[in-house]
Amino acid sequence: MRRLVDLPGRALLAFAGIVLVVAFVSRRPSSFVLFQPDTLAAALFLYVPLFHYRRGPVPSWIKAGDLRRSAIVLLALLLGGAAIYFVYASLPLPPGAAAPRAAPLPPAGQFLVRQALFAAIPEEVFFRGYLYDAFDESGWEPVILTSALFAAGHLAIHASPYRAMTFFPALLFGWGRKKSGNVYVPVLLHLAFNSFPYLSGV
Repeated sequence: MRRLVDLPGRALLAFAGIVLVVAFVSRRPSSFVLFQPDTLAAALFLYVPLFHYRRGPVPSWIKAGDLRRSAIVLLALLLGGAAIYFVYASLPLPPGAAAPRAAPLPPAGQFLVRQALFAAIPEEVFFRGYLYDAFDESGWEPVILTSALFAAGHLAIHASPYRAMTFFPALLFGWGRKKSGNVYVPVLLHLAFNSFPYLSGV
C-alpha cells in the first residue's frame, strides 16, 4: 500500500527534476553532445523508467498484446488527429499559436529517425509508460494527468501558445495507451503527429 501512495509523488518529482535540468541546459548552450537539451531530455526520459523497473517485472506496456486491436486504435486516432491538425493549421491563427517556422528541414529519413530517438520513444516511455503506470496504479486518472504534465513540460522549457496545445495530441497518445495497453501505439502516433508540420510544409 505504501508503494501505491508513494509512486505518484516519486513520479512527479522525477518529472519536475527532468524539466528543471533540461530547462536549465536549454538556456546555457554547450557544444558537448550530452548537454544538448534534446539529447539530455531523451536520456533522462528513458533512464528514469529503466531505473524504476529494474528489479520488478517487465511492465505490461512493453508487451505488444492484441496486434489487431492496436492497429485499429492506431488508425482511428491517427486519422482523427490528422483531420484535427490540418483543420487547425488552415485557420488564421494569432502569433504564437501556429507551428513555428524552422530552418530548412532535413531529409525525411533523417527527420524521422531524429524525431523517433529524441522525442517519440523517450517521451512516450516516460509519459505513457512510467507516469501513466504511476497514476493508474494509484487510482488516479492517467490520461488527463499525463497530458497535462506533457504540456507543462513543453511550456516550462519553451513557453508559447503553440506548445501549450501539446495537451490535445497528448490526450490522443493517452487514449492510445489506454485502448491498446501498450506504448507502441502512442510512440507511432507521436512520431506521426510530429511529422504533420513537415508533411504540410509548415
